Amino acid sequence: MPSRRQFLAASASVGLAKCVPLNAAETEVTPDIVRLHGDIEPVVRLIENTAREKCFEMMVEQLQRGLPYRQFMAALFLAGIRNVSPQPPGFSFHCVFIIHAAHQLSLDAPVEDRLLPLFWALDAFKDSQMRDATGTDFRMRPVSGKLPSGTAAWKEFHAAMNDWDEERADRAIVAVVRSSSAHEVVKQLWQYGARDYRNIGHKAIFVANTWRTLQTIGWQHAEPALRSLVLGLLDYGKNERVNGYALEDQSYLNSAELATRHASRFPRNAADATRSITSTQSLLDVMRSGNSNEACDLALRQLQSEQAGTTEIWDAIHLAAGELMMRQPGIFGIHTVTSTSALRYAFETAADRKTRFLILMQGIGWMSQFKNFMAGTKKGLNDTKITELVPAEEAGNGEAIISEVLALVGNDAPAAARLAMRCATNQAEFARAARRLILRKGNEPHDFKYPISIFEDFHRVSPIWRPHMLATATYNLVGATRQDSPVMNRAKDALRMTND
Repeated sequence: MPSRRQFLAASASVGLAKCVPLNAAETEVTPDIVRLHGDIEPVVRLIENTAREKCFEMMVEQLQRGLPYRQFMAALFLAGIRNVSPQPPGFSFHCVFIIHAAHQLSLDAPVEDRLLPLFWALDAFKDSQMRDATGTDFRMRPVSGKLPSGTAAWKEFHAAMNDWDEERADRAIVAVVRSSSAHEVVKQLWQYGARDYRNIGHKAIFVANTWRTLQTIGWQHAEPALRSLVLGLLDYGKNERVNGYALEDQSYLNSAELATRHASRFPRNAADATRSITSTQSLLDVMRSGNSNEACDLALRQLQSEQAGTTEIWDAIHLAAGELMMRQPGIFGIHTVTSTSALRYAFETAADRKTRFLILMQGIGWMSQFKNFMAGTKKGLNDTKITELVPAEEAGNGEAIISEVLALVGNDAPAAARLAMRCATNQAEFARAARRLILRKGNEPHDFKYPISIFEDFHRVSPIWRPHMLATATYNLVGATRQDSPVMNRAKDALRMTND
């Protein structure tokens, strides 16, 4: 293992020369930039002001001085919040979205590799910061104007969100955060994440990832995070057409009406397992047609007649998402899966029955909308049906099959999918092997986000459909034959210094 002196000498040629700590003036926050929580502000300023090629060494030095993991994670998240525009929620803003997935990957990583995902996210932020500076050059400013009073804050917030009024909503969310509990705040936000599909589901992903990240780093950081979230949720307005849809062209109006009329009475459990499988397949068939209203009406009848419960309805939604991923691998297919995962998390977390019902209907509606949009793209959709997948003939033991699957990923996805179905009973080992490859070869945000979603959803679907979920996973996992990531290699070299 190289010494710290040897590392610094060798790395100077690639831009990792020793980082000089910033002085007081460089870490001062100017009045036109929102100030963050006191204990995190200096770390965020270091991240913001250190050159990209020197950031790894700077962070190693901070860790050696005792910077806790939680503060490292919080600083990365808040640096993105303050410096990168959430409009649209996606693109450069993935440096914020990636924090939850990076943290989840860290939790499951071997001890010696647990900081690698955050170092990758650190480099991703610096890339986003640079790109944003050449575009909108966004900086989150202090909130302006008079805040609504505590008693009127929620009313003002909902009115502003319904009017798509960014300035009013910004003031209102600040007032709400300062006067309400964390759970009360997020309870009111799920509906806005679920109402607008146009940015291929990123708004639901934004709400879910913000809430999950704040649960780890602390609610004291909620105000800037939720200001950014609200700004992202209000992108596009009511009328702008994005990916083929304006707001009123979507499934939302029908879903909201169904939720108002039926949410108080919908049952949650299926009456019979055999009928549940049939009901899931019947609903999936209608969703394949792209008729969201018809699919929602069928799901409602199934719930009311107890032919299916919410678990079986979600099975159909997850299968539809995975099938679309296989029918058109790539960025749109990826987001059928990740947006469904976010909606499912919202459904499981939301306390209000009406909101839960709305999210359930929107899961059905979004998959129908994805189908229609993807079918109209240049790539179109192939004719794969996830329910017709047949496992490959088994060869060798579980470890050998996993290795073969991951060798096929990126080279022959259909063959990898059929073989992966054999790994459902050994999913934990499969997931560990796939995560280890991300720690070596991950080189873009969806290498992190997609597997975190798919492995979480594996446990959410009924056992009969779990082999199909693993089949879906192979369409965007990191494969064994991919070249190692230069960023991960740099991070590993830098992190070796923490033990010297």
